[in-house]
Amino acid sequence: MNNSFSSKGPEGPFNQEKVFLDFVKRIGKQTDTRRAVHVHLSRLRPYHQRQHHLRIAQNACEDLIAKFSGTLFRLHNNDLVMITTGATISQIDETILRLRYLFSDDPLLAGDYNLDADQFCTWFDLEREYSDFIALAIHKNEELEASKLKEKAEVIASLKGKPTEKPTTPLMPSHLAILAKAIDQADLSSLMKRQAIYLLNGDQKPEGLFKELFFSIDQLQKTILPTHDLLSNRWLFQDLTRYLDKRMLVILRQNDDSSLSRSYSLNLNVATALSEEFLKLDQSLGEAARKSIVIEFQLLDVFADVGSFTFARDFLKERGYKICLDGITHLSMPMIDRRTMGFDLLKLQWNQDLTKFLKTPRGDSIRAAITKVDPNRMILCHCGAADAITTGKDLGIKLMQGFFIDKYARNWKRTASEESHELADAMARHRAEENQTQES
Repeated sequence: MNNSFSSKGPEGPFNQEKVFLDFVKRIGKQTDTRRAVHVHLSRLRPYHQRQHHLRIAQNACEDLIAKFSGTLFRLHNNDLVMITTGATISQIDETILRLRYLFSDDPLLAGDYNLDADQFCTWFDLEREYSDFIALAIHKNEELEASKLKEKAEVIASLKGKPTEKPTTPLMPSHLAILAKAIDQADLSSLMKRQAIYLLNGDQKPEGLFKELFFSIDQLQKTILPTHDLLSNRWLFQDLTRYLDKRMLVILRQNDDSSLSRSYSLNLNVATALSEEFLKLDQSLGEAARKSIVIEFQLLDVFADVGSFTFARDFLKERGYKICLDGITHLSMPMIDRRTMGFDLLKLQWNQDLTKFLKTPRGDSIRAAITKVDPNRMILCHCGAADAITTGKDLGIKLMQGFFIDKYARNWKRTASEESHELADAMARHRAEENQTQES
């Protein structure tokens, strides 16, 4: 028997839990020479659980299923369950190793392969572990039912005008015109945020060098389209940012806040940097101001139209701006050549994946790439925990940005040496003032 269950469409849930449970009940005591493997694809990072990844993973199992009268289930959380008859552990492991290779860049698989402590797979010898296997099938079926109830509750809440905390309705192309009009008419100045890029140099107090200006997407979503997830489609969101870029440029051009006249960074689309709105802002800035401003481009946007990027880069550098490449992860870092691409700075996104990856032998590729770039030209961003500072020091990166860095800078405690210097300076000023009073 050769069974491979799949969904009716790529967007809908697979709902194979009930079929999985029925199958396990049906084989009953016919467990001789049967083995099963539960492949935990749900433990991979989201960027490794896209539809094309999952389809390829399923296809990688087909030869094993066909050869050993097997059955393959894909569960609602993207896990795979393979059941074979007569296959040895080594024969099954050939397929598992193929799957591990497909996702070898994921932190879950970054370490050495240890079958006894594997987080990627759970193995079952059904002749001895049938009770454990049917318990798994029952548990997965219960998980699916709970998921359906939660989804139903969210739909009911949205129909009553009470959107859930995290909107689940995806952004569609038809929404862009509505959003563009709303963005054009709304006062977005209250949604503009500022986050500093700090220099962390040894035990010295963190020094704020410049601030990135951006709109809060969470607040924008709640204000303009609270029932929809603006980030659900990467390309539609990228298109949406063009409208936000223009509003940001208008605010900067019309503002009377002196703190917004220099020493900031803007994350813009390449097309925006070549637009009339940007030229108007550029004409309002002096040469010194332009030299203190950093223009950030997203990695995806740069490679979407390399010709336009090259033109924009040369124009901006001629006018005195610094150029930064944003959107780099530990996966893309080794492929970036900063000097060839003409960037002054690169932004590497921090998360626990990066910290964990650096502890494996493959972490050396990241260190080598950063050494080639020059750590002094790197900004470690999205720093949300203390591990980020440790990771930055490990990589030799001194420029950091993120909510934890903001808190770290605010709560900086002066050392005894600093307090001693400040006291000495204060006493010296006091003595100078006394001398001036006596002389007068």
